[in-house]
Amino acid sequence: MSDIFDGLGVRKLLDDLEAAQTVLKEFKASIAAPDVITDLTEQIDDLFDIAGCFDRIATAERRNPSAHAKLNSAGGILHFESVLNSTAEVIDECTVFIQVLRSTVENVVRASGEAVCTASEAYFRNQDWYEEVYCDLRLRAEALRALFTAIDLLQCQNDTDDTSQYLKARSSISTQLHHQIGLVERSLGSGDYQDTDAVQKAVRVATAVTIYKPPVPNKHFVIVRPVRSYFTGRVRQLAKLEAAFRDTAQSSQLRFVIYGLSGSGKTELAFKFADEYRDRFWGVFFVDGSSRKNASSSYAEIATLGGVEPNEKAAKNWLATRDLPWLLIIDNVDREEINVDELLPSSAKGCVLITTRNPGLMTYGNSGDRYLELMPMEPSDAETLIIKAAEEPRPWRKVAVESAASICHTLGFLPLALVQAAKAILNGICDWGEYLSFYDRETQRIRRMLHGRNRKELEERKRVEDDSNSLNVFSTYEILYESLVSSQEEKYKDAVELLHVFSFFHFQNIRLDTLISAATNPLREERQRKDDEILERELHKKLTKKPRKPWSMFLRELRALANNKLASPIPLPAVLRNPDGLGLNALEDEADVRLRYALGVLIERSLVVKQDRSTGRYSMHRLVHKWIRERPEMSTAHQALWCQVSMTTLAMSIRQPPYGDSKEESEARRELLPHIRHATTHHVLIEKRLEENALTGRPIWSLGNNYAKSYGRLQAEQDVRFSRVYAETGVLREACELQERALAYVSGRLGPDHPLAIWLSLFLSKTLWELSEADIATQKQRQARQLCLSTWGEDHPLTLDVTDLLGAALYFKGRWGEALFLHTDNTEKLKRLYGEKHTKTLQSTRNMARLYYRYMDYEKATDLHQIAWDGLKETLGETHLETLISLEDLSMSYVRYETTTEDHLKDEHLMQTQKNMTFVYEQRKQRLGPEHPYTLLASLYLARVKSELGHHVEAERMIRNGLETAERNLGEKHIGVLMAKTIHGQVLTRLSRFAEAEEVFYALIDKEGYKLLADEDGDHPDRLVNIFFLAQCLQEQGKLKEALEISEEFLVGIATIGGQGRGLTHKILPRMRVTVARLQEKLRETAGKGEYALEKN
Repeated sequence: MSDIFDGLGVRKLLDDLEAAQTVLKEFKASIAAPDVITDLTEQIDDLFDIAGCFDRIATAERRNPSAHAKLNSAGGILHFESVLNSTAEVIDECTVFIQVLRSTVENVVRASGEAVCTASEAYFRNQDWYEEVYCDLRLRAEALRALFTAIDLLQCQNDTDDTSQYLKARSSISTQLHHQIGLVERSLGSGDYQDTDAVQKAVRVATAVTIYKPPVPNKHFVIVRPVRSYFTGRVRQLAKLEAAFRDTAQSSQLRFVIYGLSGSGKTELAFKFADEYRDRFWGVFFVDGSSRKNASSSYAEIATLGGVEPNEKAAKNWLATRDLPWLLIIDNVDREEINVDELLPSSAKGCVLITTRNPGLMTYGNSGDRYLELMPMEPSDAETLIIKAAEEPRPWRKVAVESAASICHTLGFLPLALVQAAKAILNGICDWGEYLSFYDRETQRIRRMLHGRNRKELEERKRVEDDSNSLNVFSTYEILYESLVSSQEEKYKDAVELLHVFSFFHFQNIRLDTLISAATNPLREERQRKDDEILERELHKKLTKKPRKPWSMFLRELRALANNKLASPIPLPAVLRNPDGLGLNALEDEADVRLRYALGVLIERSLVVKQDRSTGRYSMHRLVHKWIRERPEMSTAHQALWCQVSMTTLAMSIRQPPYGDSKEESEARRELLPHIRHATTHHVLIEKRLEENALTGRPIWSLGNNYAKSYGRLQAEQDVRFSRVYAETGVLREACELQERALAYVSGRLGPDHPLAIWLSLFLSKTLWELSEADIATQKQRQARQLCLSTWGEDHPLTLDVTDLLGAALYFKGRWGEALFLHTDNTEKLKRLYGEKHTKTLQSTRNMARLYYRYMDYEKATDLHQIAWDGLKETLGETHLETLISLEDLSMSYVRYETTTEDHLKDEHLMQTQKNMTFVYEQRKQRLGPEHPYTLLASLYLARVKSELGHHVEAERMIRNGLETAERNLGEKHIGVLMAKTIHGQVLTRLSRFAEAEEVFYALIDKEGYKLLADEDGDHPDRLVNIFFLAQCLQEQGKLKEALEISEEFLVGIATIGGQGRGLTHKILPRMRVTVARLQEKLRETAGKGEYALEKN
């Protein structure tokens, strides 16, 4: 064996290292800075030490060969020889590096002379060879150290006695080797090394030794069942556990906590880790932590293994006195009354792995990452798991792969649910493509049996309960639910109700402030109503003619009030009600505290998860979410009840418009859309089932047979609030349907002339405008104004509100004369009533400015927009949505067409406009979302400004991208889409892409596209704008005849817009006449030249 050691080349390496040390020491002694190249010197000394270790082994082996005797087996000898061969290769590389280093240093000194003698260490650090040599030597020193430890480990004796000193030494050496291999691997992974084959081989050889010679031979492996053969994935999670329990020789007890939802595979992960790394532990033991009784029984079994008294105390003492590493899995520590400290062995030894549903137990972890929240599986791993668990033969069928994906998504990638589904498929209960429908049918069948009223069915219930085992993925959840229901504590009752409410919300992004708002908004709105009444009385005092409410309206209000008094209370969960009549602050505090306690109960059981610690957002696993909503034990009537409670909770969290328009409230409302859609979707399904039940003659428990058809104050108020969310998120058609339904109800109860009905009519008209149904919207506004005039008079605040909206609509339709008349009078009345700085006055001023801009009175438009923006910024703040609209209008008023007044500051104005529109766009994108119509509008205007500044390519790209989104969301005929195409055609013309521009403009001048926007007796201004731009496009191409025809059509159309002949006074008309005359002259000249040419020929 000594000849193998002699072949390592250690002696040669030591000689070269000594020579290198001598050169470096002489060099350091000759210069003024003795700390120069300290790192390199220390690294060579370190390499000298490890090479000396190998030399001492070789010397000892020559004197007394004993390595063979210690190896005990042929396998050990093979590993030993592999280690020595790998060592020789690494030493050979070290020798080469040292020889190069020695000659390099000598050459540097000779070449640099005095300059190097006065240099600092930085001189060498700036040399490329210095860092390379230093890193390469360090890497190979680490590899040699690992190989030397591998030799030590191979010579350790085998023994299974837990008190053996041999085993303690072996465990310590093995742990050290694992650590050293890790150092080399990290160095290889982080550095850019050349020619590392020998080092990589050293890692492989040393790793093979750790497998051949594990830290300790596993003597005890006690878990309740083997790991499932179809275990899949969880690679990152296993790596975290391995890192936490890597150093089993620590002097303190190592603990790690796995927490997560029931069915997420916590126990299976713990068993997989124990099985995969059993050779690190002399013993692996299991304790059932689900109760103190079960834990004591588990410890008694462990005591039996140790040959001590079969009780918990003796078992813990036995573990505490073991010197070799052991792993204790304490599983299912879920119940609140269990004291985890009592379950832990009291010694400072061993490794403990705890699994629990309760995230609060994460504080018991102290090793590695300390704890791990086990989330649902990755989709690809989940699909592999269900296919393997169903024993699907390879190659897997296409239907199996595709169905697995949909099943996994529906079951939320939860391992236990996937395994249960696989069992149903494996046992032939259903095929892959049938499972999801079978699952739903089975749930409904069990519900029918459990809630059937036929006595014969009662005999079947026991069988049904047995059948429900096919859904036993929910059994754990049901136990948790029943434990909550059985408690009389307030926080548990609140927790149960929140579970039901959340089950009809979307399963993600459930906000705490949404729930608190649902509790406090009724009080806020009651205060707001009182404030509005006071303000209304003050405003009425300013009116010349005091308004009087008609007796018929007074009687209708009395009748509605009486019905409201007799109606059932608003259905809210108890935690959000105010039975004690608390004030706003007290109610907010009460709701906040009770909600947090209830949520804490649910979080402890992992029925609800806090999405992150920084925000008050919560979520549920989609399978728990579905189970709570569709528990077979819950009747359809109970589902209807909780669905309505959920919708009412969502509705009451939304302030009645126009209030609640702060940035925070607006952002909160946007996040409600998925919840509203989820709740309303299930509401429709439940109503359908209730109707089916009614048709079968079954009375519907407590809700009456007409439940599905009922529509009252609760539903109307809910529709109005939900429509606000739909409108603000761009879901306009749904918003319109809800508003129409609410308006019909209110008009029927209170009359169409009631202020609430008129307000709803205006609310609806705004939505109709957003849908480009301008004609219908204007009709409703005219009707509302006429009702206001006949009931309240022309100076009433409500009449002024209606008039302002009507004027804005009319100018947009091209009825400029009527719009100007209404706005001029209305703005003055608003100033007298509210003052110049009031929001309503400023909005009216903005509408006046828009009218002047349309009429090309640009300076006046800009001045009025400036007044409106300054006032709204002061009143509402710079980022309020209304202020952003005014900033947008002000900025775009500097983008002007065919102006006769030269703007000497045009470039400066356009640069400021670009800055302003960027601000508006970013604010809307953040608050409304990237695809909201107003965000798309800001993007369009920003592109328009960029084109005005000459950035046509970028502008065209922005418009094209925005158009794709707008056409998808709003439709091709929407006014916003038409306007975007107009600007797109302009930019295409500027890019000389004339054919594309012509195609756009010819499509835009089709009158059919403006049928819903223009009055029957006139053209629409936007159509004329497109004719104007088309004429310019044709002129630039020299298509004079076509340009003349189009321009003449423009002259005909402009005479029909504006109302009262205003179109004929528009500033564009004289210029367009000049253009027509010029085109006619050019065509005559062209024709004359043609005739002259013919005569000449």
